Order: sequence, then structure tokens, then C-alpha cells
Amino acid sequence: MNVVVDTLDKKYDELLTVLAIVLETRETNGGEKPEDVDLSLESFQKSLLSFQASCDEAQEFVETLKHSVGCEKFPEHVFDTDSIPIKIDDEKMSKIKI
Repeated sequence: MNVVVDTLDKKYDELLTVLAIVLETRETNGGEKPEDVDLSLESFQKSLLSFQASCDEAQEFVETLKHSVGCEKFPEHVFDTDSIPIKIDDEKMSKIKI
């Protein structure tokens, strides 16, 4: 299970890093489209697809665990995102220069 969580965390960090690069690339030219923005957007798209694949794998892992312990009979819980506390990791935020 740790591998699934670590992979998801790594892919999320990569996604944020690539997004920051896209924003920096766009910002350094005063909002005009620089030549290398296409490359950074392509990198972002690849990173996003990789993150989505990791999310799908994690969901599949959770479904497998639910099935193995007999929890598939329980209804899915719906969470209101406003009720979930969000912890911002200062170390990760310091790596992202937006």
C-alpha cells in the first residue's frame, strides 16, 4: 500500500512542478506565448496523464482491498470538500515558485 501512496505522491509533485514551469514560462514573456511554452504544455499534458493513471491504479487497489475484506456491499461515502481539512506542506510549496 505504501508503494501506491508513494507513487501517487510522486506523480502529484511532478504535476505541480511541471505546472509551475508552464506558469513561469508564460509569465517571463509578459503573458505572450513564448516558443518553449508548447514544450512545457506538452510536458504538462504527459505529467497529467501519468498522474491520472496513478489515480486510476490507486482506485483499482482500493477496490481490490474492499472486495477482499467484503466491503463492496457498503455504500460509497460522499464527502463535501469544504469539510475536509487541507494541510499545506510548506516544504513542497517552497519548491514551487509561482
